[in-house]
Amino acid sequence: MKFALFGSMFPDRTAKAEEQICGVCEAIRRNGGELCLPVNFFYSLPAPLRQRIAPLCTLEEKLPPVDMVVSVGGDGTFLRTAGTVGDSGIPILGINTGRLGFLAAINYADMEETLQEVMEGSYKVEERTLLKLSTDEAFPPEHFNVHALNEVAILKQDTASMLSIHAYINNDYLTSYQADGLVISTPTGSTAYSLSIGGSILSPTTPSIILSAIAPHNLTSRSLVVDDSSIISLKVESRSHMFLVSVDGESRVLDESVSIQVRKDDYTLRVVKRIGHTFYETLRDKLMWGADVRKQQK
Repeated sequence: MKFALFGSMFPDRTAKAEEQICGVCEAIRRNGGELCLPVNFFYSLPAPLRQRIAPLCTLEEKLPPVDMVVSVGGDGTFLRTAGTVGDSGIPILGINTGRLGFLAAINYADMEETLQEVMEGSYKVEERTLLKLSTDEAFPPEHFNVHALNEVAILKQDTASMLSIHAYINNDYLTSYQADGLVISTPTGSTAYSLSIGGSILSPTTPSIILSAIAPHNLTSRSLVVDDSSIISLKVESRSHMFLVSVDGESRVLDESVSIQVRKDDYTLRVVKRIGHTFYETLRDKLMWGADVRKQQK
């Protein structure tokens, strides 16, 4: 079985995280897998670590045909990996060396056991919906990803006044949000930015899209869940005549004359899950549902 491994290339990556990257590489080879690493990621590692990993892998400029991609890091690393995998159909296994980790849901402590299960074919694959951003002008600029696994967000610039966001669902007028922004989320992204602003939590395979305003001026504004066949059209007004559009955390400035459409993408992302491990178990674990914090303080 052939794997490609991706990890964080940030300069503030900890020594522990780097050691865990090496540990995953060694575990893949120990369990009989072939391994390749992107060239730019490999050379972002310290020289001593490169020397340890080099005999275990081949280096590739682009994603080669592999059976599975392994993302080692947090959810941010997983999102960048998803952007690289794109519509190739290659499943992604997320090993969490970060903090919360809803996308990279496999704890590093369970990594060896998980890889053994994968090599035996004992795993399942979930199809995750993505969103696609488009505009009525030439877009996107070079190297800007328009495919969102988590969310598309319309945001005010740092010092700007709140936005007026006129929203339409399938060409039917919904409302005009007076707010700092609007988050349009997939079910996968319901535990990300959307959750932090009061959006509903959805099971990742639910065929829905969530719209949630950021700091709305109207306190009766509530998160709205619509069918994922819906086409969401937006027209933004701003006193600065500019606004930000963010796709999974990567943002660009647009002029208010630009109209936006968000719809379900033409392809899905395939995410590897362990058999017997459910989304609801992840919720209990990550959000500490039902936990008695008084016992943890003793």
